[in-house]
Amino acid sequence: MKTPVLLAIVVTCLGAPGALYAAPVVSHFPQQGLGPFLASHFDLASIRSSFGPRRDRRGQRTLADFGMTPTTVLDNDLIYDVPGDWYLRMQVTGRRDVNGDGIEDLEVCFTDLAQNGGTYRSMQGLVITRYASDAYALALSFSASDEVCGRTPRD
Repeated sequence: MKTPVLLAIVVTCLGAPGALYAAPVVSHFPQQGLGPFLASHFDLASIRSSFGPRRDRRGQRTLADFGMTPTTVLDNDLIYDVPGDWYLRMQVTGRRDVNGDGIEDLEVCFTDLAQNGGTYRSMQGLVITRYASDAYALALSFSASDEVCGRTPRD
């Protein structure tokens, strides 16, 4: 007879509001300035992009490593617009624990377009995470929601 009473107590406690608490989400991203942060911390080697063929040495992992200077830097947006050359944009559209691992992720729309007569044209929603404060930010092999990027590759 003790087992049903114990089971009833456990079920009651588990169902009580506030009985279970989700672990806090850990973040290794700054609260502000995600655009400039991604320029120097996002590892381009973690995605397929036009930068793959451009990497001529091992140390080239971030946009800053390529010596690129953004034309627009906002809190959640980073744009490189060089007419006759290239257009690149990293727009942070959300920040939350997308994959439920307890670590905050960024939802980013990554636009990569040739403006030099070439045909390279890519727009992809990325889930980007950072596992430690001294690590690169990496794109995960995890689908971003459909709303991360708009319909056209250049707004």
